[in-house]
Amino acid sequence: MRLRRPQIQRGWAVNIAPLIDVVFLLIIFSMMVSHFTRVQIEALALPEAAQGEAAPPDRPPPVVVNVLKDGSVVLGGIAHSADALRAALASERAARPAGDLEVVVRGDRATDWAHVARVMSACAAEGIGQVRVAVVEAQAAEGP
Repeated sequence: MRLRRPQIQRGWAVNIAPLIDVVFLLIIFSMMVSHFTRVQIEALALPEAAQGEAAPPDRPPPVVVNVLKDGSVVLGGIAHSADALRAALASERAARPAGDLEVVVRGDRATDWAHVARVMSACAAEGIGQVRVAVVEAQAAEGP
């Protein structure tokens, strides 16, 4: 009687189930990040400016505060009162390294400047010195 030797399998075996899990998690992560980006940017008509300075690309993403036409303040898709805005800015400042927090104020061109100034005062009260106001470039008037 002839006995067969057990064959030893050599080579690599790829288990695809963990790969599918990782790809699925990456898809969910990218969908959530795109949702959070949309939440930060409200549909506003920004004021025009003849001159401006673009934000440096090497900075971490700023905190975006939107001031709507009626004067309400929206941060992260949630409307905030003055006290709630200060609390939210304080928690953002605590979550980031010192001096690494920048706030971009996006005010509608139809809103009163007093509402934008209120947001800037809240930033100053929380010790945030890097505050930018978002504008769009003014269109040059075409002559004859």
